[in-house]
Amino acid sequence: MNKVFNILHIRFFILIHITLFSNFAHSQCTTSPCFCVQINEIGQLSISWDTANISNANLYEHQFFADTSASGFVLVGTQNDPTLNTFNFPNYFAGNSSSSYYIKSFYGISGSNSFYSDTLSSIFFDLVNLFDGRVSLSWNHPFNMTNLPLGSQYIVEKSSPVNPPTSAVWNPVVNLPVDSTSYIDDINICSAWINYRVRLITPNCDFISNIDGGFIEDQQPPDAPIINFVSNDTSNNNIYINWNPSVAQDVMAYIIFKFSNGAWNPIDTVFGIQNNTFYDTAYTSFQNNVVQYAIAAMDSCSSGSPPQFNTSSAGLSHNNLLLNKSYDQCSGQVELTWNSYINWPNGVANYKIYFTNDSLNNWVLLDSTNILNYSYTILQGNMNYKFIIEANSDSLNIKSNSNSIDFYANQPPIPQLSYISEVNVIGDTIAIKYLGQNSIGIQKINIYKSLNNGITFNLLDVISNPTFPYTYYDNSVNTNETSYTYQISVIDSCMNEVAFSNLGKSIHLKVSSDEFLINTLRWNKYISWENGVNNYEISYMDNTNNTFQILDILDSLEFQYYHDFSNLVSSSFNGNLCYKITANENQNTTVSSGSSISNIFCIQNDPLVFIPNAISLGGAVNYWKPVINMISLSEYSVSIFNRHGDLIFYTEDVNQSWDGSISGSTNNTSMGVYIYQEEFKNSEGRYFLKKGHINLIP
Repeated sequence: MNKVFNILHIRFFILIHITLFSNFAHSQCTTSPCFCVQINEIGQLSISWDTANISNANLYEHQFFADTSASGFVLVGTQNDPTLNTFNFPNYFAGNSSSSYYIKSFYGISGSNSFYSDTLSSIFFDLVNLFDGRVSLSWNHPFNMTNLPLGSQYIVEKSSPVNPPTSAVWNPVVNLPVDSTSYIDDINICSAWINYRVRLITPNCDFISNIDGGFIEDQQPPDAPIINFVSNDTSNNNIYINWNPSVAQDVMAYIIFKFSNGAWNPIDTVFGIQNNTFYDTAYTSFQNNVVQYAIAAMDSCSSGSPPQFNTSSAGLSHNNLLLNKSYDQCSGQVELTWNSYINWPNGVANYKIYFTNDSLNNWVLLDSTNILNYSYTILQGNMNYKFIIEANSDSLNIKSNSNSIDFYANQPPIPQLSYISEVNVIGDTIAIKYLGQNSIGIQKINIYKSLNNGITFNLLDVISNPTFPYTYYDNSVNTNETSYTYQISVIDSCMNEVAFSNLGKSIHLKVSSDEFLINTLRWNKYISWENGVNNYEISYMDNTNNTFQILDILDSLEFQYYHDFSNLVSSSFNGNLCYKITANENQNTTVSSGSSISNIFCIQNDPLVFIPNAISLGGAVNYWKPVINMISLSEYSVSIFNRHGDLIFYTEDVNQSWDGSISGSTNNTSMGVYIYQEEFKNSEGRYFLKKGHINLIP
């Protein structure tokens, strides 16, 4: 009862003391931490401090307070020797939990001045044996770490038990940042007696935790290995298995299991933790069968009675991909089927289909799918084909190959010639000249037409029993508005559509008169001869010559031409010009070169009109007459008015001139300004009106 009373009295005194002297009793710590708490190997606790942090100068007494059971602080000891900077807590075992401490220091005569340190805790260190050769270590922070000086760190240490315990030699395991409170350590052996502790290094002093440890033994088998993939190695017809090396460092071997003929059986053991591949060479077992593989890991530690090596269970099984095929010679259809790949963590992202044949030097990606079958039509038969399936994991970083299948793809004869040689515009019709191969059983040809430059095609016509060369005439066209693209295919003796030709595109020519006496010709590119266009030949025709004449020849990259026809202007030239473009083919490898002709585009150019603005009655030219070129007139009239608006001259004869007189009278007009109005139409019915002034001078 007296002991309880004394404790309560002390607590009350401390509380009153703090309250009454809070104005002058404060912490004297200059840096964090104020002091350090250390626990030795037998659980004894001591406090140490830097005298530059908690001064011993003019010391009256240090008082040490502790809260060891979360029931409040009590005074546990004093010290007044200014030569000491450590204090050992008597009769207290600190190895079971963390406890808190602070120092109250009195200075001056009779301890008239007092200071408090910060409150700090001991580090309680805890070890959990995971029984797999690893230990889980954890501890608490002794104080708020935010103000800890630079250079501080935790060091995990370990030692072997010795007698006496305080003579243990501690070896560092790992250095950790100051925000760490846990660590997993691997003992790297099957069993050992080991003690651990943690040390907090600060510039002022070091904290040392209690120790924890004991007999650490690996009794747990390693984790089951995870297979990355099972794949067919087509270079040697073996199955290749790859798995992740075990994370348990004491694994010494992997046991390979195989499910075949309805039973699991171990087939081999691979020694070495980093050896993570295996080849199954028993070809006959998986040649026509789906087999599964699983891996178990065996470590070097033994346990049980009688002792046996710790061995994991077999991990998830993976299987080979078995590819099968059926082939229809007449249709050229290859039907591929295969089994699903199992037990990737996120499943299969897709199956990619690769193929090669006698004309290729490597595997070519054909397609990808998420189902277990694929149909492919062989267009180029009578050669060897190979197919293989590649399964890709969802992460797209791991894959598995099937077996490869190969066969000779017999097919009906495929035409070696299927070629659109010419696409010619003939008025309102387009003629497509097609070159094919006779006497190989061709039943029909399909003629396709595209209105969007070959993006999509529609079946235009079907011609039965054709003889080559064959010319098809398309009448459902508007050759003056657009161009058309064609393609032709062959129906063989198996009624397969094969041998799609090259594309043939009509040339659409447009002509505009954008500049004086210059016509601009524009046309589209011709496609697509085997070796392209050699040149474009520009031809023209006018009313003075009723046959087309070559105007110019341009290279294959030019699709525009400016025709300056000023040299054609004459009294007989009516201004009407017709043009056409001829594309000439570069020499190809199979047939003679073709040529394709555009639509004929005719343009009526505006007439050239010269109207004098004056008459000199006494001059050499004493008459007034408009001059018109480049037109075929259908109507013509000229009217002349005086300044009062009276009509004084009128004619509909293009050859009649005005001599300054008044029509129907012998009187001449007076000198001055007169107004003319000239009206005419060309042969196309286009109306022209010209107005202006005439100066009548002596």
